[in-house]
Amino acid sequence: MHVQKLLPSKKPVVLVDTREIHSRVVEELSLLECEIREKPLPIGDYICSDRICVERKTAEDFIASIIDKRLFKQMEHLTRYEKPVLIVEGHNFYSRNVHVNAIFGALSSVIADYGISVLHTSNPRETAMIIFNLARREQLAGKRDVLLRHKPKAGSIGEMQLHLVAGLPSVSVTLAKRLLEHFKTPKNVFAASEARLQQVEGIGERKARMIWKILNEEWREE
Repeated sequence: MHVQKLLPSKKPVVLVDTREIHSRVVEELSLLECEIREKPLPIGDYICSDRICVERKTAEDFIASIIDKRLFKQMEHLTRYEKPVLIVEGHNFYSRNVHVNAIFGALSSVIADYGISVLHTSNPRETAMIIFNLARREQLAGKRDVLLRHKPKAGSIGEMQLHLVAGLPSVSVTLAKRLLEHFKTPKNVFAASEARLQQVEGIGERKARMIWKILNEEWREE
């Protein structure tokens, strides 16, 4: 996977998807001490660091995504980041005829099945404050980079190896680097047992089991 490292800034940088650039959240972010950079993002709406990607949904959009079955596909993509976040904004959860059990069941699945942090905000200002503080903590306090992922293209062997490993479920670019540093080759990563995968920082029992199953279970068309 080709990764573009953005130039450092004294302010935290927030990458904003093109579709979100005219939202009230961006208006609120512009009032804070951060730098906004518009980019077409293949995953999520806001990127705060190499490991934190934020998907923002209004309460109405959250319900709509349950109805049209977009939600879980989006959540699956979001787990490409090490610490994905879903922000649900607003209180209008009952604008559509969706049973309350379906709403809370979907929220529970996002947390338990996908390992995504779910936060609720009342308005765009609160959403902006969370995004801003995540970016500030990651970049200024944690000294982490802001990385923009591109679709893979011909590059060095190392870039292609990184892309290959980062294609595993819940494996970010940062985690893919750790796996390659530990196991040396993608072949060794793919051959590793669950126990050996858990020797790498950031891979717990649940993530190791998912990686092992993806690599070892017989494929079947669904």
